[in-house]
Amino acid sequence: MNPPLDTHQPHQGAPRIGYVLKVYPRFSETFIVTEILAREAQGEDLSIYALRPTTDARFHPEIARVAARVNWVGRPNRAIDLWSQLTEGLTRQEDRERFAAIMPVLAELPGDVVAQGVELARQARRDSITHLHAHFASLAGRVAWIASALTGIPYTVTTHAKDIFHESVNPVWLRRICSDAQRVIAISRYNEDYLGTVLAGTGATVSLRYNALELDRFSYRAPQQPVSATRAEPLRVCAVGRLVPKKGFADLVEAARILVSSGIDIEVELAGDGDERERLTEQIERLGLADRIRLLGPLTQAEVRDLLARSDVFAAPCIEAADGNIDGLPTVVLEAMACGTPVVATAVSGLPEVVHDGVTGILLPPGDPASLAAALRGIAQGEVDTVALSRGARALIEEQFDSRAQAAVLAAWQSGPGPAAGMHLADQEGAA
Repeated sequence: MNPPLDTHQPHQGAPRIGYVLKVYPRFSETFIVTEILAREAQGEDLSIYALRPTTDARFHPEIARVAARVNWVGRPNRAIDLWSQLTEGLTRQEDRERFAAIMPVLAELPGDVVAQGVELARQARRDSITHLHAHFASLAGRVAWIASALTGIPYTVTTHAKDIFHESVNPVWLRRICSDAQRVIAISRYNEDYLGTVLAGTGATVSLRYNALELDRFSYRAPQQPVSATRAEPLRVCAVGRLVPKKGFADLVEAARILVSSGIDIEVELAGDGDERERLTEQIERLGLADRIRLLGPLTQAEVRDLLARSDVFAAPCIEAADGNIDGLPTVVLEAMACGTPVVATAVSGLPEVVHDGVTGILLPPGDPASLAAALRGIAQGEVDTVALSRGARALIEEQFDSRAQAAVLAAWQSGPGPAAGMHLADQEGAA
């Protein structure tokens, strides 16, 4: 049941930012929690609007530090509930008129999405929100677009990966959401360039802003010396991420097979969970690597930091999946670089922007287990100055990926006055 209807009064004073998220909290989206914490630390007034309940069984302890109120945006499951939610949210004449104006494009969306957009508009008014900020230009972006069209509250959207690269992306809605946003945030230069192409002619303002880290939580561990060929222990390799094709973990398993077959002692710890777990388990067992590769399941950030501390190298063998999905810029790569664990990664999407070959890490072609094996062999045999790579990586993280700087920029972008841009009701193809 929705809360009683509000009597909205224009907000006076500091901006109030409403975060629009598909799911909150979400175990894999640590970058959102980090962003919120940094903004709250500088005194911003935030509210969170969640469109789906979480299904995660574990949560990062950092979530307990978030002060923002979490609001559930009701999702109707029955037709009668849908109509009730619409009528409760459209009590104002001006809202009904705005709703009627955008009906031609709302007809393209599922009814529950439309109803959630109306409900978000109602809640944003209730809470005197001055700016909406959506993460992902998919469901959250669509709901924010509807709420903005009904209220005039401007919005920004941070784009990531699946919401812009995946084969399921609706290009009409992507262009609509981005063109009407006050600003579109890209998390890598690769994404920024891609959006510049797909949004050509829309007038969208696209700005680069990397995801960032709360650096105080990622203490630097300076390697004492490069990994040596004379060491008695195996080369300890770790990888972290959802067990999905775009992470390229099957290539890491194959690289481990190549190394073991050539006499290199290696141990791999792989943290995360996902649809590929069964397939990876079968691959590990088939190759006789069960004593070499451990699947750890999902880990908290604190547990990831412990994993990084006991590892000689972090591997990010990302690829482009068959469905077009790729990573934007995995946050855990930044975490490894911050902690001082040398990084070996593939040249996919935004990774070359942080993994500078021979300076901040080792960069490899994607989908090439032999190259990955060769890079790991070089580290195991003391042929790579891992100390220099580690120090170069930490310096880059301190310079460009501090969450305090990220929060200040986002606050400046979202504090400006003015209503949302005029809603574009048709496809923007060919627009000037």
